[in-house]
Order: sequence, then C-alpha cells, then structure tokens
Amino acid sequence: MTYDVLSTATPVSPAKTGDAREAITAELVADKARWDSLIASCPDPHLPQGFAYGEGKAAKGWTVRRVVFLEAGRPVAIATVLEFRRFGLHLVNRVNRGPLFLDAAPDAAEIVGVYAALRRRWGRIWTAPLLIAPALPLGAPSDALLRSAGYRLRHRRSWQSGRIDLTVGEDALWAGLASTFRNRVRNAEKAGAELRIAQDDATYEWMLARHAENMAERGFTAADPTLLRALRVTAPEDVSVFQLLHQGEPVAGMSVVRFGTHAEYHVGWFGPAGRKLNAGNFLMWQVLRDMHRRGVRTFDVGGLKPGDGYTRFKQTMKPVEYQLAGEWMSW
Repeated sequence: MTYDVLSTATPVSPAKTGDAREAITAELVADKARWDSLIASCPDPHLPQGFAYGEGKAAKGWTVRRVVFLEAGRPVAIATVLEFRRFGLHLVNRVNRGPLFLDAAPDAAEIVGVYAALRRRWGRIWTAPLLIAPALPLGAPSDALLRSAGYRLRHRRSWQSGRIDLTVGEDALWAGLASTFRNRVRNAEKAGAELRIAQDDATYEWMLARHAENMAERGFTAADPTLLRALRVTAPEDVSVFQLLHQGEPVAGMSVVRFGTHAEYHVGWFGPAGRKLNAGNFLMWQVLRDMHRRGVRTFDVGGLKPGDGYTRFKQTMKPVEYQLAGEWMSW
C-alpha cells in the first residue's frame, strides 16, 4: 500500500480533518461473499483481516465484527474487530493489521476519518479499550495521523514482513531469488525431492500435528491448531499444504493461505531429512510457482524477525520488506 500523504511528517490537525471524520460511518458486514469481495478489492490486504481468519479467532472465543467504512455511501475501508468478553463483561476490542483501505493511496483526511470512526464505535470507555496494530507503515507520518484520530502509542513492537510480486511471471521470479537460494533448489531436485500439493483433511491434520510438535520442541508459540482448523473449515479451497516427499515419505511441509488475490505463508515444519534436502528453498519456490499459476498477485513471506535464522533464509527470496506502525490504543 502506498500513502502519498505519508511522504511528509507534518501532523494533521483535527481541525483540518474534522468534517471528513464525522462524514465516515461504520456498517457491519455479515455476508462472507461480500466480505471476500471487499478483501479482493484491497490493494494490500493482510491475512488477519480475511473472513476465514476471523472464524479461526471466533473458535478461540472472540466475537467477530466485520465492518465496512463508508464515506457518502461509498466503501473506503474495512476492518475485522475482535471483541473479547468474560462472564458477560466486555473486556477489550482488538484490530490486527487493519483497517484496510480500498484505495491504494488514501489521503490524510480519509485515513484519520476511518480511524476516528473505528474509535467512536469501539474505542471509548463505555465500549472497552480498543487495542490496534494499524496497517500503516512505521514512521512519524503514521504517528501523526493516529494521534490526530485520538490514539495513543502502547509500544513499538510491530509486524514486520516482506512481499513478493507474483505478477512478474515465473522466469522473473526465479531470476529475482538469490543465487544461493536457486542453487539449493537445484540441489534438492538432484537429490530426488518430490512435491505434493494437497487440500484434503488428512494432509492438513498431518500439518497441524507437525506444527504442534515443532512448537513444543522449539519452545515457541504461534497460531494454534484450534484457530488453524477453524480457518480451514471456513475456506478449505484457500488453504494448501505443500509437502516435500523423499522416497515416498513426507519429510517437510508448509501451509499457505490465500485471501483475495494475495497469499501468506502460515506454518511450516522441516524434519531432519527435509533440512538435508534444503526443504525450505525447494518448497518456497514451489509455493511461488503454484500461487502465480492460480492467479495470486502477491505473496507475503509470513513475518520477519531481525537476527532470526529463518528470517535470513526468507530474505534470500528478496521480498520487498515492510514494517507496520506498532501497537496503539484508544480508551
């Protein structure tokens, strides 16, 4: 997403945006087809805003509100708002990597107007606190817009990742990878690596089991099987498992989720035999090829963490890296 307005760090005063803020209204969306259409219209959507991901959060006990923001009856942005309740008490509201704008370059008034409308509905003391990881780029210009809309910074930790443009075609995709990445793909192929792409229940349960084992063995937390299973049940056609087979046995796997015309790497597992075969390189290349052939426009590598070995591997795919604006709140 590009924001022309963010080329300047000059704060946007409420006085200059007040009319636009009041003009933008919020309308709830319940229909999956309509939501999917809106997601497909977003130039740079994020997975947590997809319908299926929302259903995954619902399986974890959140109440999901999908909202479209309207200016003079025209949709300008969307957001998935998660409400958390216990014992009848509304405790917190959460937006993760949203709202998403339908225009690739919304102006300052529209950005502030949408965030202000979100805050009016979910970020006041009588509605419980609103915690938000905005889908805005890290930097002083985004800070100024968020403060103009009434938000306060919680902390700077934020989602950091990278995207790959799949519309360039297979030849350009291959050429755009680091030479070490390409060599490892070739080595895997010479060693007899085979690909299997599946969308059936049994293969997905295999992937979930490997994911759970991986978290337990390596001591990290990520999306759990309850969320992932509910996500897939909602949109099984959008969730694919890529397996590396060696001598007929799966020795590594990756799960990829499509949403609109975009896709994101979600979970992965690499057994000892898979690591020897450069499974990450082999499977990621197959993911790029398959998503391109299915008409997916961009692929998100699924998160980058500075200093992490898996991040260094992902960076050899040469994604366009980005970082979002941190965590903000309204109450």
